[in-house]
Amino acid sequence: MKNQIPIERFPRCPGGVLTRRDFLRAASTAALVLPEASDALAQSDLPISPPRKPVGIRLCPRYEFELVRRELGRMLDELGDVRQLVRRKHVTVKVNLVNTSAEDLAGVPLWLTVTVHPVVARALGALFVEYGARSVTYCDQLPFRALGPESFTGYGFDLAEFNAVMDGRARFANTRNRGPHSSYGWVKVPNGGELASAWEINRTYVDTDVLVSLGKLKSHVSGGVTGGMKNLFGIPPSSLYGDDVKDEPDENASGYRSSTMHDCTRKPFTSSGTFNDGSVEGDHGFNVPRFIVDLNAAFPLDLVVLDGISTIQSAEGWWLGSMVHPTRPGLLVAGRNPVCTDAVGAALMGFDPDAADRTWPFVNGTNHLTLARRKGLGENRIREIEIVGAGLEQARFGFEPTYRRKAS
Repeated sequence: MKNQIPIERFPRCPGGVLTRRDFLRAASTAALVLPEASDALAQSDLPISPPRKPVGIRLCPRYEFELVRRELGRMLDELGDVRQLVRRKHVTVKVNLVNTSAEDLAGVPLWLTVTVHPVVARALGALFVEYGARSVTYCDQLPFRALGPESFTGYGFDLAEFNAVMDGRARFANTRNRGPHSSYGWVKVPNGGELASAWEINRTYVDTDVLVSLGKLKSHVSGGVTGGMKNLFGIPPSSLYGDDVKDEPDENASGYRSSTMHDCTRKPFTSSGTFNDGSVEGDHGFNVPRFIVDLNAAFPLDLVVLDGISTIQSAEGWWLGSMVHPTRPGLLVAGRNPVCTDAVGAALMGFDPDAADRTWPFVNGTNHLTLARRKGLGENRIREIEIVGAGLEQARFGFEPTYRRKAS
């Protein structure tokens, strides 16, 4: 995607390299010009040359630190350029957690079912430090007043344990509001987006050199599958987008974003209008996939890593009761392009990542992977993606697809 942006529209960079900070700074003040398919082209299979990057698969049966670190390291080396990506850089890792740490699934802990396991996060950070990263900040918006390490404890994330293997370079940040920053970040969506023209967010996601999505491989009722792309749904802060915000922004808010980004019954309290009128009230399957694409267009990911060692299938969380059950695929997945990576993740789950809308696994709505390809964000057709490490057939672990919601 970055290569499609006319370089003359942005500040000159040393050596002609457009950095993440330069990209986001320019995106906050300029309308980006990206090639966009016509309506006819968007509905066809004509080639539009979306970006393609190799995707790695490794078999990893247990959450043992040295085993996970070894398999992650081999996979990242197979991708070819991750060491250079993080060397002497500040890295931000958006972790896939959820809006509470007080629940479990029939006694099975969160990190074995719904959230990224702390061992995977810790091993990834240790590798980044080994590669020369200056700092690694783990973040998500969490429903706690605390904004630092204590808000991560219930998810199994202990800052002292992380720093013990990361030379003291780990940081934890709860991004549910503005936090310690004097202002919010403002990032536009190229071409105005599907449903959002811009995002107002905690500056942790823009004041960084490298942005990584560390996701959980699992099903999702509205999005079909969860991976690195859906993980960005946790970027918009509760203080502006949350359900518990009443009539104005609230720095104490900690609620989820159902009314603004699922049901779309109200707009967020951003400092300027950012959502258009294209959403469908009450239709999660229409709204959620489009917000996923808008978030990924605005926040280009440098790396996606998926924890598929132990997870759940048929839905995304314990709140769906008996519809959900734990499963242990024993997989790690990684790639430099989020669409390619999530497409391989979907294929590992036994699904067609280019399936038609309203068919499994996207039975409740739009296939956001295909929509992302048509927007030029990446390739989702498996035949076009290079896979390194374990073969797709060797690693495939069939998931039960999410259920079809009853029509309202």
